[in-house]
Amino acid sequence: MRKLRLAMASAAAVAALVASGCSSGDSDSADSSTSSGGTRSFEAANGTFQIPANPQRIVALSRVIPSLFIADAPVVGATSGYDTSTIVDEDAIDRYEKVATLSTGTAKTNAGGGTQLSYEQIAALKPDLIISGFPQKAYKSGISDEQLQAIAPTLSLGPATPTEWRAVGEKAADAAGRAEQFDQDKVEYEKLATQLKQKYAQTIAGQRFAALAVFNSTQADSYQREYDDSFTTNIANDIGITFPGGTATKTSEIVSIERLSDLADANVIVYQVNPDGSLKYPRMQEVLDSEAWKNLPAVRAGRVIPLAYASSETYAGAIKSLQSLSASLDKLPAAPTDGN
Repeated sequence: MRKLRLAMASAAAVAALVASGCSSGDSDSADSSTSSGGTRSFEAANGTFQIPANPQRIVALSRVIPSLFIADAPVVGATSGYDTSTIVDEDAIDRYEKVATLSTGTAKTNAGGGTQLSYEQIAALKPDLIISGFPQKAYKSGISDEQLQAIAPTLSLGPATPTEWRAVGEKAADAAGRAEQFDQDKVEYEKLATQLKQKYAQTIAGQRFAALAVFNSTQADSYQREYDDSFTTNIANDIGITFPGGTATKTSEIVSIERLSDLADANVIVYQVNPDGSLKYPRMQEVLDSEAWKNLPAVRAGRVIPLAYASSETYAGAIKSLQSLSASLDKLPAAPTDGN
């Protein structure tokens, strides 16, 4: 009961802050921007809400950041420390960095981030719409939906799986009134994916692909084996490359580095890099320096693909990832005749 009373008091305090800000006559307040454009109904994971038909002051939380900034949505505040490589466009990155003032208490991440939000800080921005991209589990366990709703209509759109960046981006752009830009990028991406699927059908046929990563959060002395629909693989899946071994509910697993030999059955191995070729996750160097890695058949044959933009969360970034994949496939040595 004490926690409930504290939560209600905090929500009331935030609501009072919003009310005092909106009564000041500020032309940028949530009330004025909402009333000028009307409202519409919008369905999110946390419910169905009336949101501004033409929002003017959006707060972006976590994994909706890339899609909203690529679409040039009117964002006035965003959670800080986000991995800007997922935003891709330099102008969009500049816009993000100017308004990325909301701390979540964690370092740079594109996996959801912490949930230690300052609701008073968000209220002070006078948003007319809040769009959350925190993964659904994190939103439910670490975010006070009640406090956010007291500030402005809040949509929880975060993903439950790595591949859901597509749906997250589409809904976020729609809520922001920027669906047209999203649709243009989607059409361009799908066209390129179709072209590359046809171009590399023979290159891919019969090959055994594997993917791995050592994320910042991966436990020591381990790597993450990634299967279909995971962070490193889901864009490559769109041109017909498969990464067998997973299931509908298991797209990756943590494996001891001592078991790098598990990758011996693959004759093409994929891992993530930055656009400049440096390692996306520096701890991956531990894997690359190991004798077990150097002795893998695919590594000895030079059939390793360093893939840039693999963790993209927009179609604009996914296009760049397909271009990186295409460049690597063009240079991929022929498979050894012994099939290793």
